[in-house]
Amino acid sequence: MKFEMFDVVNYDVWGDLVKKWAHDKSSRPTTVTEFKDQLDKAGVVAKYPRPFTELVFIETSYTDGKLLIKLPPAELIDEAEKDLLGSNYPLPPFYTDDMRDSNLENDTPDGRLVFHSKRVGEYTIKFCG
Repeated sequence: MKFEMFDVVNYDVWGDLVKKWAHDKSSRPTTVTEFKDQLDKAGVVAKYPRPFTELVFIETSYTDGKLLIKLPPAELIDEAEKDLLGSNYPLPPFYTDDMRDSNLENDTPDGRLVFHSKRVGEYTIKFCG
């Protein structure tokens, strides 16, 4: 069975929404329906591989002395490793679109903030498998 994850097409818009939720707890949706509504209103193009019934925000602190390690499902690691034997490493398209070498293609303060939003967006939904 192919492991499918929630994903988005436009990581920058998604990342901006994640940043908003991080800064303003009252803006966070409390149900899956509210979540989908917020994504739609923000213009986030999302892919829902299965019906989700619950929404959980995991907020961490970097000052509490706790190191949070989010482990991917073992079967996802196995599937990813098997897939990598026959194909290229899959990265979201924004990496190849935005990066031509070790510097951002359009290295401006605004460009760096857009790239940061994309990375924040990717980090929040991807398993490290």
